Amino acid sequence: MRVVGGSKRGTQLIGFDRQEVRPTLDRVKESMFNIIQFETMHRVVDLFAGTGQLGIECLSRGAEHAVFCDNAPQSLEIVRKNLKKTGFEGNARVLLCDYKRFLKYEAKGEYDIIFVDPPYNIGLSDRALKQIGQHPVLAQNGIVVVECAREEVKAEEEGNLVLRRRYDYGTVSVLIYVRKDRED
Repeated sequence: MRVVGGSKRGTQLIGFDRQEVRPTLDRVKESMFNIIQFETMHRVVDLFAGTGQLGIECLSRGAEHAVFCDNAPQSLEIVRKNLKKTGFEGNARVLLCDYKRFLKYEAKGEYDIIFVDPPYNIGLSDRALKQIGQHPVLAQNGIVVVECAREEVKAEEEGNLVLRRRYDYGTVSVLIYVRKDRED
């Protein structure tokens, strides 16, 4: 697992020894960032942070600030190590909380990109999308990037969000949601 673009391109990130944590594959991450490369990327949220690789990828590509949220202390310890390894500690906020608490109480303003990459096939991404669609956390021209198993069926609309596009990569899908009132 490595940073695939930007100022820290090629930097190897620390991962997990545990099988239950599934980091985004480099080839999927590279495709994902090719898709969103022209989006505004100043303030981002890595909502199910895991190792922090998606938020760190944004910081490497010029994001000003990233929030890393996870409810597993072991994950946040790895996030902190990866932030230190890449030198991005000063551009990050690391929170031990679940997505509901973050969206309802901890979110500070609006974000340009919100990554939703929870464990597959247990409904977490659906519940997170519903919460994001109900809270004013996404900037008007912001996007929500959801990674899920290819067989998962996702809503075309959720609250103030609408599905713009779905991309399939083997057994993985990446979905891009935008606000209904987005100015394009």
